Amino acid sequence: MAHPGTKYSEDGKTCVRTPRPWGYEYAAFKESHFGDDYDTGFLTGWEADNLIARAVKRRYCVRIDVMGRMSITRSLSSQRRIALDPVRVPATVTSRQFEDLRLIEAAGNRVRIRPAEDGAARIESDLLRIPPGATSVLRRRGWISETPHTGRVAVSAAGRMAMAWHWHESERLNRRLLPGLYLDAALSLPSAH
Repeated sequence: MAHPGTKYSEDGKTCVRTPRPWGYEYAAFKESHFGDDYDTGFLTGWEADNLIARAVKRRYCVRIDVMGRMSITRSLSSQRRIALDPVRVPATVTSRQFEDLRLIEAAGNRVRIRPAEDGAARIESDLLRIPPGATSVLRRRGWISETPHTGRVAVSAAGRMAMAWHWHESERLNRRLLPGLYLDAALSLPSAH
């Protein structure tokens, strides 16, 4: 069961805020454990990125379907698995959000989140400035990964999957290619996160 302090948007699907020791963070994925027992909760972009990186390092089996749902098991025959469902499906990305994510990715490890004067936050680096409104949307959707206590920002696995969906649509590719594109996107996370 999810943490009792979890906060959902009014429509129940726009965004999820999950409690952490330092405050509430936006969730990127709903995490479900299947096997001996069943448990569920939410992961921030940063937490999901680290979970995926550990799975890759340990050579676990990672599969993704056309909706962006990810399954992680130790082997193909394992009964125990972790399922990661994106809080927002990749197909909801707009062209503007795709462009913002592309700019964040291109800026590399110089990207930071900075508080604005009105209490909102914006993403910036040397030449990159994403306004507070657009920053808020990327945060709520879990498409950016914020390293706790550092201000460092990167495109999360969920954000990379959204970018893959946008590219797939712009190229008018066959829908059957989506799982492979999502998998490549999710597994191409920067190693030093």
